Amino acid sequence: MTQDLKTLHQQAQTALNQGEYQQAHQFLMAILQQDKYFADAYFLMAMIASAHERIDKAIQLIEQAHKLTPKNTEYLAHLAKHFAIKNNHIQAVKYADLATKGLSANALTLDTIGVAYSKIGLHQQAIPLFKQAVKLKPENVMFHYNLAISQTFVGDFGDARRSHEKVIKLAPDFCKSYAALSSLGGITKDNNNIERLTELYQRITDADDKLNIGHALAREYEALKEYDRAFEYLNSAKQSKLQVTNYEFTEDQQMFDSLQKAFTAPDFSLNKGFNTTEALFVVGMPRSGTTLVERIISQHTDVTSAGELGYFGSLLKTMGKSTSSRLLDSETIAASIEIDFSELGKSYIEQTRSLTGKTKHFIDKMPFNVLYAGFIVQALPQAKIVCLDRNPLDTIVSNYRQLFSANSSSYNYAYNLASTAKFYAEFKKLTQLWVKLFPNNFYLVNYEKLVNDPAVEAKKLIEFCGLDWQEDCLNIHNNTAPVATASAVQVRQPINNKSVGNWQKYDTYLDEVKTILNLS
Repeated sequence: MTQDLKTLHQQAQTALNQGEYQQAHQFLMAILQQDKYFADAYFLMAMIASAHERIDKAIQLIEQAHKLTPKNTEYLAHLAKHFAIKNNHIQAVKYADLATKGLSANALTLDTIGVAYSKIGLHQQAIPLFKQAVKLKPENVMFHYNLAISQTFVGDFGDARRSHEKVIKLAPDFCKSYAALSSLGGITKDNNNIERLTELYQRITDADDKLNIGHALAREYEALKEYDRAFEYLNSAKQSKLQVTNYEFTEDQQMFDSLQKAFTAPDFSLNKGFNTTEALFVVGMPRSGTTLVERIISQHTDVTSAGELGYFGSLLKTMGKSTSSRLLDSETIAASIEIDFSELGKSYIEQTRSLTGKTKHFIDKMPFNVLYAGFIVQALPQAKIVCLDRNPLDTIVSNYRQLFSANSSSYNYAYNLASTAKFYAEFKKLTQLWVKLFPNNFYLVNYEKLVNDPAVEAKKLIEFCGLDWQEDCLNIHNNTAPVATASAVQVRQPINNKSVGNWQKYDTYLDEVKTILNLS
């Protein structure tokens, strides 16, 4: 005797909420055997696929649910979110806008649409949705946290602080908000969270939680100029994370070697790409000044910043039909030989159109697009790529001190000072290759020269981008656009050289780094 659909549906929802995915899948298959038009069965199966990071499959299943029930706002919201995860901005905005037009007073759906907007950098659109979600469900921790993150990126630091404090009040062990609060500054000897953070650090065991609290403690001790204590917590937290990642630098070494080999091969030649002057790329090592340069260029009236798109790499991966787990590796580089680079360039421009097109040029400020510079020039032969060149010790220390996304393998090098130094050395070799191969497309900007003599260096930068000089390019503190990076606080200030030489605070710990870089 078959169970009725309502009971099976409830059982599937319960199993899914409890993380019992196999059981949930069995209930959902039983539903579809009785009724292949049961829309929510496809949607819940999509949530199972999403939980296992099978995003393409999740999208396919949600689209089936949406086809059966076109006006379901929840389905539209999740389509927007999942396309945002895939860096497909056009589809993400399309479905987010549709979901917003059909809004119901459902807090979870409001938050989902907000997440979709925030993932593609549209924080101004996300904030009202998060605020509505918080109003409807004030006890939901993640709604407050999502709101706080978008408030930080648009520069509403006071509101962001209050939102994070609300998170901590609701969930005293919510480690991400402690880390975020420490990045907002205002730490003094009489106003800090060191005692509370120390107690929490000693009690927690999860590697990601330790990473967040360790970084929070490091920032607080830095603010008090206790650099040895800051390094102690950084090193401890990063070692805990490194043990669970099983990262070895050889993974990144193989990638760099493959890039060098591909672009120095005797038969390498430029492909005929897509002809447009729209795209400006700002690249480099993270924490090397890319946001500063982006703000300078985007102050120009002919330029719009599209933020850190991350779309070029995922599009290259898809078009090359590489199935490896890493976004860029030897397999993906080899597979690129078969790509139609003109189509790649055209698709990239079209897929970013929801964030661009307002001006003659736009900026894609994904730092690690430096790895793709050779592919970018093949796809967009008129593209201008500006790369930051910062003092190696400042760059390495700044990367080590930065709390990157714990879910991204791209930053695994930063869990260890030595591997960070090795990564920097390979990055430097790669930039030298790009300058040699593409002198008209690839331009190195020295960070120290820029902050010490911005009037001169910024003019050179603007000229390279093919733009007329405008004095307002120096007034980055007047730029009100959202900043979806760790530099959200710093770049709200006028251009300054306060970060130059910061590595000296940690000089005691840099002997191995100096040896790797031949600086001893």
